[in-house]
Amino acid sequence: MKNTQSYKIGIVGFGPKGFYAFERLIAYIKAYNLFEHIQVHIFNSTGFLASGDVYRQDQPEYLIMNYTNGNISGWALQEPFSVVPKTPDFVSWLANNNSGNTSPNSYAPRALVGEYLSDCYHQVMEHLPDNVEVINHIGLVTNVVKNNNEYQLHFKNDGLSQEYVVNCDKVLFTTGHNTFRSQRDRSVDNAKKINFIYPTNDTLKHLKKDSLVGIKGFGLTAIDTILALTEGREGNFVKNEKGVLKYEASGKEPFKIYPFSRTGLPMIPRNGSTESSIELHYFTKECMAHLMENKPVSFECTVLPLIKKEFYFAYYSVLFKNYGHQFYYDEDFTLLENQVQYFHEDYPESPVFNWDSIVNPFNDEPVLSTVLLQCYLEFLIQEAKKGEDESPFMAAVGAWRKISPLFNDLYSFGGLDAASHKLFDTYYFGLFNRLSYGPPVQNMQKMLALCKAGILDFTYIKASTCSENTVDDNYTLQLNDAQATELNYIVNATISRANEGEFKNELYQNLIKNGLVRAFQNKLNTSYTPGCVDIDENGNAINAHGKVDSHITFYGTPTEGITCDNDTLSRSRNNFATIWAKQTCNTILKKARITENYGREKNVL
Repeated sequence: MKNTQSYKIGIVGFGPKGFYAFERLIAYIKAYNLFEHIQVHIFNSTGFLASGDVYRQDQPEYLIMNYTNGNISGWALQEPFSVVPKTPDFVSWLANNNSGNTSPNSYAPRALVGEYLSDCYHQVMEHLPDNVEVINHIGLVTNVVKNNNEYQLHFKNDGLSQEYVVNCDKVLFTTGHNTFRSQRDRSVDNAKKINFIYPTNDTLKHLKKDSLVGIKGFGLTAIDTILALTEGREGNFVKNEKGVLKYEASGKEPFKIYPFSRTGLPMIPRNGSTESSIELHYFTKECMAHLMENKPVSFECTVLPLIKKEFYFAYYSVLFKNYGHQFYYDEDFTLLENQVQYFHEDYPESPVFNWDSIVNPFNDEPVLSTVLLQCYLEFLIQEAKKGEDESPFMAAVGAWRKISPLFNDLYSFGGLDAASHKLFDTYYFGLFNRLSYGPPVQNMQKMLALCKAGILDFTYIKASTCSENTVDDNYTLQLNDAQATELNYIVNATISRANEGEFKNELYQNLIKNGLVRAFQNKLNTSYTPGCVDIDENGNAINAHGKVDSHITFYGTPTEGITCDNDTLSRSRNNFATIWAKQTCNTILKKARITENYGREKNVL
């Protein structure tokens, strides 16, 4: 007996992660030969489905990836295979469409990646099974209320004028960076303060030329902001006769741009070349398996020494090679240190590995000057151009990208003791991101050119404070008692992350209030609440009563704090999408069998 009612599925947030889950869902529906009518309700704040805010197609070409072309694919190369017969990765798609540089080591414009992801989504839509109906909702989900066995999703349309309620049997949250950002951020923005820069063409267009602009942060978003205010205003970067990038102003730029951050340090750029072939020897699967059997683990006492050894080994492997020698691994680390000692005796001019100088070369400097930062940028660009096979420095910082997947397994679901968990979230996470996931080297060359042109000013880069001037609605950037500058605008170029013990986003506040989820707590040795929802190892919500609700699932950024580093296009990192899709189809199949059995019993009676 065919079930005549629809099974309704909601996906809240439809950037890349939302699409990944949707693609797996459709693949499993076909593999399970489900014939029940299935409605998939897609909720997204904009019409840029599958690409989301980060990869939306209307952004300028100078906003480029920090993830090389060869790492990007919208498809899961696993069974059940996609309903789409041809599933090209990004490089193949570029070649098929004659779109841009097809080198796997190049960095594409983010808008072009958005076009690819959008195309992947439309391909799935063209091959939908006949029993699947997709309904798109553009706007914000502000609340979820459980009513018997259904979940009422309260939704405001794009104009925010009217609220609707959509009932779903199962809900997946893939809300990206909005997870930790107030949904009222844009409404509290004023002409002087910008809390969220995307899309840059809209949010920054009112900033007047010749103004003074302060930028909080000096990471990837800050670089986007700086480029939007310069190259985005018809300025040009050209190479001079020596091959050095030079900025030619258009006259439409701010007079000065002042970035400021906690450490004052820029991210370390990359050239896109293939990562070094140096293998991990201390931070291994076997070692992590042993540590996971003995949880909780202290980060600084147990994990950090292993990371330092891997940085050390990668550094000297390249340095020895550069001098025509082989650096030999040994389980006994003192034998490595002996090799290094003899090496430096023979080559006293060679640079010595120093962990502190790699992670924070200006730690002892209370303030930093523009000249000092300019010299450091020149050093970073020089090393990045060499790549990991030639630069010991780049080989060392690149070690974290190999360590990270293994560390994620240890970190996830409270593998670190509470104090270590907090320390990693508040310090080491940002540190390793800055070392290993920096911008393409060409973007850092642009920052250097803007510095030399006098537009980018690092006077306040470290140890400064920013306060609002209530008299004229301007802001004051102050370095010390003697030095201060009044700003016309302030731009928050930091990315919202989970904060200890608080949920800024109204949707998540309501999920907590309604008891559908609870905050995750690490209670190992002491206590730490990262500010994320509690989930089981399938990504399913744990409600206020401590029970697992398999009908509510989280994937991607919403799981940050209980899993680690989801801000990537990877389909394998913390892949709750596949688990969710399979669970969903099993639930539909089980419900269909119950309905069929009930129909047979009714016919007999």
